[in-house]
Amino acid sequence: MKLSAIHLARAMAFVEPIDLNPVGKAFYPDLVKALVLRYGFLKFPQKPEEFDEVKGVVFSTGKFEETTIEQLTIYTYGFLVDTRVSTQESKRLLEEAMEWASKSLGLTYNAVRRWQYASQVTFYSEIDLTSVHPAMQRLADNVSKIVTENTRENLKYELTAFAIDYDSLSRKHPMGRFSIQRRENTPFSEHKYFSDAPLPTDEHIKLIGQFEEDISKGRDVSLHAKR
Repeated sequence: MKLSAIHLARAMAFVEPIDLNPVGKAFYPDLVKALVLRYGFLKFPQKPEEFDEVKGVVFSTGKFEETTIEQLTIYTYGFLVDTRVSTQESKRLLEEAMEWASKSLGLTYNAVRRWQYASQVTFYSEIDLTSVHPAMQRLADNVSKIVTENTRENLKYELTAFAIDYDSLSRKHPMGRFSIQRRENTPFSEHKYFSDAPLPTDEHIKLIGQFEEDISKGRDVSLHAKR
């Protein structure tokens, strides 16, 4: 696989914001001003209704050092940072921000024990998703045959997307699924794909490469079997 672009690299720290300000010493508007000054956010909360941590207090389009921060969101149960560099960089920025706030703004910071990630990438690959299983290939071939007979057009159907997920009712806060699909509005001939995963960026890319390799091996086996 050849990486095309990183679309999202999200790191979320599960820590209650109130624990960082246990006795209410820090004034929220002062925290906002300090964050805007340090990170240069172009969008930040200004109206009272924008300070609702249940919906998310949003800061967007900022920068620190060489990294653009797409968004920082504060919830009642944690903090979320989006970049397009890597989840590791997003995590580093979030940890650094909390350490800075504890030293400069009088907040209390302890190491975060639980993290959650989201990664979205596009990539190029010669993988054939339909070959993931003979039953899928047979289904695609039969659909292609029937549609072609009915329309008098030679249309080749194939598996364009798949996803693996967990029971969303088993967890309070949602976590993304792992999926791979053809890139929208892109001809199949370009072999471009989009993938979404609840994983660190490097692990996400590694698993796509492993999946590509496994499909290739399976395709080679099936080709030898037909000979």
